[in-house]
Amino acid sequence: MKVEIVSVGTELLVSDILDTNSAFVSRSLREVKVDLTCKVTVGDDSEMIANVFRSALERADVVIATGGLGTGRDDFTRQAVSMITGRELLPELPGVSGAKLLGDGTVRMCGILLEEAEGTLICLPGNRREMAYLLETEVLPYLRQRFYAESKARWILLRSVGLMESNLKQELADLAIDPQHRITFDSFAGQTNIRLWVQASSEAEAQSELEHMTAVVKTRLGDHIYGTESDRLEDVVLQALMTNGIKLSLLECYTNQILADTLLPLTGSPSAINVLPWQTWYEVADKLHLETMTQNNLTQWCRKAAERLIETSGDTLGLVVYSNMTQGGVQVLVTLASPNGVSVTQRSFGGHPDNIDQWALTLGLSHLRRWLLVHY
Repeated sequence: MKVEIVSVGTELLVSDILDTNSAFVSRSLREVKVDLTCKVTVGDDSEMIANVFRSALERADVVIATGGLGTGRDDFTRQAVSMITGRELLPELPGVSGAKLLGDGTVRMCGILLEEAEGTLICLPGNRREMAYLLETEVLPYLRQRFYAESKARWILLRSVGLMESNLKQELADLAIDPQHRITFDSFAGQTNIRLWVQASSEAEAQSELEHMTAVVKTRLGDHIYGTESDRLEDVVLQALMTNGIKLSLLECYTNQILADTLLPLTGSPSAINVLPWQTWYEVADKLHLETMTQNNLTQWCRKAAERLIETSGDTLGLVVYSNMTQGGVQVLVTLASPNGVSVTQRSFGGHPDNIDQWALTLGLSHLRRWLLVHY
């Protein structure tokens, strides 16, 4: 099976943003052993994208595109798909008649899949986190089903948080000594996906070996494994809050409200999460009657803000996530106040601001999850 990757976005074409999506897709394709024919980058122009798709389908059986999915006039990729397939554009999802929707189409970004006589066209969002999720949970299973239809192979995706990829590779190195076993890793913003793959002489043997391998990994990594396959960290944390009847007051400063934007659309979140609208330190200081924040008192200021949240709201937990710009980069400070006291996680980062917001999301959720594991 031949596969081609198309990256859509003018910001990628002019190198304002590094194209990490195509690198992620190509690494992920290794596990299904397809032949990667080409990588192409094209700007936000529907006619140009359509031409790239036509050429790609002449070379490959499957074309995977990332980016260019939007709404209305900015939905360049769907417009291009309509041009080359003759399918009608639709105002509702999936947006192109006859296309299969990738994703649930409600809370999160989605993609589309079309099987044409010329080949299969798969279009994924440009957002790194959403693209990776759809690739892992829908695209790779689709490709495996096509490629391994006659193969006696089994695989599973384990999702982990809180351990560096280098540590994971060292901890699990002995499990991949057998040539019939493979372990691959992919990390992004504090989370690492661990893919286990087993091939054997029969389906039953492959399944048995995979179950054993999975059990060993879970035993070694413990609660750093938070889920499998389609599980997402925000869903796991929200479910734990709801199950235990816990109400959380959430306050974010300079994170572009990434935790709130991720959690609030989820079913049941209003019953468990109270989001405060203030996004700057001086708004928080004014509303919660705190002292002026300085670089010297940031940690203590955040502790006081988290404590004041539960004092004023009556909620069980008060979570403050603060993204602080320093000369050496960005420092993300996560502070959680509870009836048991205050706990803090702090990390410093360089790199693109979008990725730092993703780090803030992971740090906030993983800190909250850790507290829930200890106390419930």
